Amino acid sequence: MKKFNYDYSRTMMMKIGVAVPDNKGGSKVINTFDEILEIIKRTDIITAGAPKIIYLVGWQYLGHDDRYPEFFEVNRFAAGTETAEEAREKLIWLIREAKKYHTVVSLHVNFSDAYEESGLWEEYIKNGLIVKNFKGEPKVTGVWNSRKAYQVLFSREYESGYFQRRADRLLSLLPFDEIGTLHADAFFVNYGKGVSIRREKKYRRRMIEYFAERGVDITSEFIYRERAFGLRSQWGKSDIIGYIPAVWNLRMTQKDFLRYPPSLLAGGRLTKGLQWDMGLEKLFYGNIHGEDIFGKENWEKQLLKEFALVNVPYFYLNSFERKRVTGLFSNRTAHFSQDVKSYIKDEKITKDNEILKEKGTFCLPAVWLRDTLFAYSDKKCSRTYNIGWDEAEVIPVGGGAFAGRFKTDGGSLTVPFEGGCGYLIKKTRRER
Repeated sequence: MKKFNYDYSRTMMMKIGVAVPDNKGGSKVINTFDEILEIIKRTDIITAGAPKIIYLVGWQYLGHDDRYPEFFEVNRFAAGTETAEEAREKLIWLIREAKKYHTVVSLHVNFSDAYEESGLWEEYIKNGLIVKNFKGEPKVTGVWNSRKAYQVLFSREYESGYFQRRADRLLSLLPFDEIGTLHADAFFVNYGKGVSIRREKKYRRRMIEYFAERGVDITSEFIYRERAFGLRSQWGKSDIIGYIPAVWNLRMTQKDFLRYPPSLLAGGRLTKGLQWDMGLEKLFYGNIHGEDIFGKENWEKQLLKEFALVNVPYFYLNSFERKRVTGLFSNRTAHFSQDVKSYIKDEKITKDNEILKEKGTFCLPAVWLRDTLFAYSDKKCSRTYNIGWDEAEVIPVGGGAFAGRFKTDGGSLTVPFEGGCGYLIKKTRRER
């Protein structure tokens, strides 16, 4: 198995929107770099210091999807600077400040798309680096921000050295030796005149390996399963599992979950509208996106809820080996090593038949911290858990009045949940 820079099965993987082109020659900023640092600080408190990777969407030029295949300048509007070089320095500042809050900041890029507005467009056309349709014209693959997107011909770009040159320019832009990860959006291959899908997929793997050889993991948007004639399939064999450690939008079968351990392929979330068996997320959970939460009204409360009910169980279950699934439909149970079980019904998690989670209420090990549990409930209730310690310190997360040092009743602690808040429960150590 390829060794990656991070354990993505125990690392939150999120995105934050930075900017989009306003189609008037300017940039519509969603979050400045200063505002993003404040989001990161608050997120670190909410997630109790869990390790995080945040990819910036729209960090370049005028914003999201602007100027590909170029990605060589930082958005000065989001940086609040006069020049691109000053913007680059501001982004490096953000990257290094974020480390203080258990957060790696990296970039969201696209290797597949090319736009006529790019400074590289004429050069790519002249050198045959754009996929053509069967009329011999550059093939349009989509329209984003009111601009036509075309497909880069991976094989020719790589063989000509153009890919390596633009990859090297990107790597020289920021301290990727410190960052170690990069997110490739919509990393598809497309059919066209004289295009071999098999050959394009081969060069996509080489592109990923090029970054790996330079110490950078490539994560991506989907599990890619293009057929030989170009059709994008939702199911079947993928040629890049094992090359990419984590996927943003998962489309998985039950067999896939058992075939690919999270150490090999981490999420992401199952994708509504593409994934028919959404019940699998209640068995195996996932990695919240964050992008759809940040900046919304009461976003911190919503982030806490999703982190608690999706990421905390995901990290915990990823600590065990997936063995099998029994039952059918909503009565399915996933069996893990050490007698850990996860149920669709009532969204239960048990260990040695003891209930650790039921619906929106749980007390589970916070696997990223030593001798610490994370407890949460989305409703007002009271639950007793056998934590196995004589004494514990309770720290509220997201509000809550239950705090302080408490002696347990033979290892059992009763937690009075107030609804919508969490608690860190830490084993206390006696001073000698």
